[in-house]
Amino acid sequence: MNSIQGDVFQQDNARPHTALVTQHDQQSVDILPWSSRSPDLSPIEHVLDIIGRQLQRHPQPALTAPVLTDKMQQAWNTIPKTDIRHLYNTMHARLHACIQNPGGYTGY
Repeated sequence: MNSIQGDVFQQDNARPHTALVTQHDQQSVDILPWSSRSPDLSPIEHVLDIIGRQLQRHPQPALTAPVLTDKMQQAWNTIPKTDIRHLYNTMHARLHACIQNPGGYTGY
C-alpha cells in the first residue's frame, strides 16, 4: 500500500480490515480510531444501501458488469435529490448521536 501523505483513513474493524496482511499495510498510514459497532456515518454508505435495496427488488439478477452498471445507474437516477440533501443536512445530528452514544445504537 502506498502511503498518501497527510491523509487519515478510517476502517470499521470489519473482518477483511483485521486480516494480518491488511494490518501490515495499515502500519504506514494514519488510521482514525473507530468503534467496530459504530453506524455508517458516511452519506455515500446510505446511498449505496438504497441502491442495493433497489437492485434486490429486480426480478432478474445482473449477470454481467455492464448490466449491473446500467441497473445501478437506473437506481441512482430514481433517488430523489431531497433524500440526498437530507443525508447531507443530517450529518451533524448523526455525528452528535454517535458522540452521545459511543459504539451503541443511534437510530441512523
